[in-house]
Amino acid sequence: MPQHTPAPSPSRAVYSFVMYLSFEIFFILYLIWAVVPDEYFHLLGITFLPQRYWAVAAPIYFLIVLTVFAFVIYPAMGKFMTPNLDDMRTIKDTAGTRRNANVLVNVDSIKEGKCICKDKDKCYKEFYDSIQSKVVNKSIPVLKDIEMWDVSERLYLK
Repeated sequence: MPQHTPAPSPSRAVYSFVMYLSFEIFFILYLIWAVVPDEYFHLLGITFLPQRYWAVAAPIYFLIVLTVFAFVIYPAMGKFMTPNLDDMRTIKDTAGTRRNANVLVNVDSIKEGKCICKDKDKCYKEFYDSIQSKVVNKSIPVLKDIEMWDVSERLYLK
C-alpha cells in the first residue's frame, strides 16, 4: 500500500486512538485544574499550577486567533492568490475553448474488433459495445474554460 493514502491502516488507527485518549486525559486534567480549589492541590503536594486566570484566558485567546484566521487571514490569502482580470494567467488557450470539448469518443469511429477472450462464455465485449453510446453520453466532460461572464450570470443574475 502506498505511504500517502487516506485509506485506513493499522498504524493510523493506533495513532488516532492514542490522540483520542490523550485529548480526553488532558481535557479531564484541565477541567480538574479549572474547577477544584487550590487547597485540594496543596493537600496532594501540587503547588506549581498556573493561575486560574489562564483557565479562562487561554481558550478565549485561542478562539480569538481562530476567528481572526477564519474571517480575515484565510479570505485575504484567497484574495491575494487570485489573479487579476488583466493577468496573463486568466487568458484562455485554444484547446479549452472548443465547442465540442464535451464529446469524449466518437462512437461511429470505434473499430469493430474480434474478441480475444479465451473463454467465449465469459466475454462481455458485445455487452460493452452495446452500452458504449449510453456511457459516452453520461461521462464527465473534458476540462474546458468557462467564460467569466457565464459564471457570473449563473451565480448572480438567475
